[in-house]
Amino acid sequence: MKFKENQGFSLIEMMVVVAIMGVLSVVAVPKFQVFKAKAYRSELTGTLSEIHTLQQAYQIDKDTYTATLTDTGYVENPKSVYNFTGTAAGPFTFTVTGSKKVATKFLNSCTNAGDAATIDQAKQIAITTDGLLGC
Repeated sequence: MKFKENQGFSLIEMMVVVAIMGVLSVVAVPKFQVFKAKAYRSELTGTLSEIHTLQQAYQIDKDTYTATLTDTGYVENPKSVYNFTGTAAGPFTFTVTGSKKVATKFLNSCTNAGDAATIDQAKQIAITTDGLLGC
């Protein structure tokens, strides 16, 4: 009985596999960047909606809005890539702005400088800087 020797993969077969992986990564990486940018956009708008709800509850209790977000009970998420600041123009109006922090680990090739958005007392969210334009 004769045993057949295992010869493994040839160099050409390995080169074909590496080429296929390269083509797949060229297609997959940009799509991943778009999905990540959309996830950051969802974080931004979701947090703005949360702050709006807290401002409304604060206004019911105190008959005015506040520019200090911590007064409403808002606690900043340390893992968030956004900073949120508030302005109150009297008892009937407020604006909260969320803008991207300077240092993030996200690839800026897709998002440029990142999203920035505002929300007001009427719950109107306005995207002031569109980070998805570069995608």
